[in-house]
Amino acid sequence: MRIPPNMSRATPDLPDLPPPAQLAAVIDRFAALAGLRRKAAAALPDDAPGLAYDADRFAEGRPLLADTAPEALAPAFLQAASLLFPELGDIFPAQARDAACLGQALAMRPRLAAPLLAALAGGDEDDIVALADEIGIPPAALVFAAREALSAVLRARARTLSLLADDALWQRPSCPVCGGPPDCGMLKEQSEPTEFLIAKSGRLFLHCALCGHQWRFPRLKCVACGEGEQEQLDVLFPAGRDRERIHACRSCGHYLIVLNRVESARATDLDTAPAALIHLDAAAQARGFAPICDTPWNRLE
Repeated sequence: MRIPPNMSRATPDLPDLPPPAQLAAVIDRFAALAGLRRKAAAALPDDAPGLAYDADRFAEGRPLLADTAPEALAPAFLQAASLLFPELGDIFPAQARDAACLGQALAMRPRLAAPLLAALAGGDEDDIVALADEIGIPPAALVFAAREALSAVLRARARTLSLLADDALWQRPSCPVCGGPPDCGMLKEQSEPTEFLIAKSGRLFLHCALCGHQWRFPRLKCVACGEGEQEQLDVLFPAGRDRERIHACRSCGHYLIVLNRVESARATDLDTAPAALIHLDAAAQARGFAPICDTPWNRLE
């Protein structure tokens, strides 16, 4: 279905898709993980030492933390790991041993923190495999646990840096604070600067999978490739659940889960909402679309 001029009048393309009952335990675990991540972030300092804000570079597309060296994040990363990993195994028992091994390795060899952060930032699989072999855990387990600790660090930084992330200068698909990808979006009302005008069709805000920052992005544009031709953009939603949407692009084959909160007073926790919408991930992937952001819960193959 093409995006209609008024999205609230769209016709359902999917059957009623409530979250499957058998996935309730999985959803609960990821909700608990989000809570653990926020608890660890709250225990970390929120300052950003050495950050020099340059409005011109920011407007050109450089995230606020783009020039932060891994060594600068290493102390907070080690602290976050010590807070997260002991409880990570309680939420995901299958990860308990690997998380404990990683935590012990970082405690005994804190020098591992900087190269691990560099490997995560660069997506270097060879470096990740080498570090995993050195520590003695599978690479996937290393990435999962380390990203959670990194996320807590970035969330602590975002508490203050979010104030500098001006949406008027930044309308890009990556996070203006840390450069991370969005794991979901939300349509919501926002007053214009005059305070008299409200965008009734809703403005799209993206949620960073790493630091949790939300930023504005053009509504009728593909987040993955920038496609703006409406004939190439689809909005799919289940019957009776039109506030849960799949924004899909025919040009690049990617999709993003979006919650519609226009004219709604319902509070939404975007840290936990994406995992609770795994049924929409399944529907999108069954139609041949791929997620913009790979997460532990949307790898359904």
